[in-house]
Amino acid sequence: MLRSLILLVSLAAVGLALAIIAAGPGARFGLWDYGTGLQIIRTVALPVLVAAGLSAAAFIVSLFVAREVALMALLAAAMAGGAASVPIKMKALVETNPIIHDITTDFANPPPIIMGASFERKNPANYVGDEKAPGGEATIAEAQRAAFPNIGPLLLDGSVDANSEKVRYVLSAMGMVILSDATSGEGQLIEATYTSAWFGFIDDFVVRLQPDGSKTRIDVRSKSRVGTSDLGANARRVQEFFEKLREQTT
Repeated sequence: MLRSLILLVSLAAVGLALAIIAAGPGARFGLWDYGTGLQIIRTVALPVLVAAGLSAAAFIVSLFVAREVALMALLAAAMAGGAASVPIKMKALVETNPIIHDITTDFANPPPIIMGASFERKNPANYVGDEKAPGGEATIAEAQRAAFPNIGPLLLDGSVDANSEKVRYVLSAMGMVILSDATSGEGQLIEATYTSAWFGFIDDFVVRLQPDGSKTRIDVRSKSRVGTSDLGANARRVQEFFEKLREQTT
């Protein structure tokens, strides 16, 4: 009887863990939309956490009364615990990031999304920084400034042409796909996309290079095509891009 109960708890823990794991690929490959995938995670969050605890307890008990199922209980506890960390991390990101999905280094004249505007999307390609961010009185631009005050234009030594080569290298190194690479006035406008591994979310990433005396001013814009909140993903991507770009100049 106890052996059967341990098996039941372990199987339930594995099933709940698999539900969270499958939430992203299911959305990515069209089995359900991304909203349904996120709802699956929210729905399973508490049960999988409870299942992780019960499986851990079942493992301890099995060491004394049913050693033949101890390994399964341990694996189930590990799977459920790992899966439970996903909604916990998501909740922490929701609480520590503004509800925005469009990051720019130039609020007055954001790098435009041109090529990316022609693809399927729910969020418009234009910048709406003066609109109120959900969940507060601050505008989208104000919310970005408050949460990410260190994000701004980057000045690099050298010409636009020389720095555009470095930009292309970094975009490729970060796993982005370049959609367009065109001259813009005296500068360069490079449009790329980033696709997340789990849900397959596609974000537009635009880099504008302009001459500034003997230097090159680099402005960036990163925007999600779907969703209200990006959990800080676009800001982290901009920060990572600038970090890697600086590494190319040292």
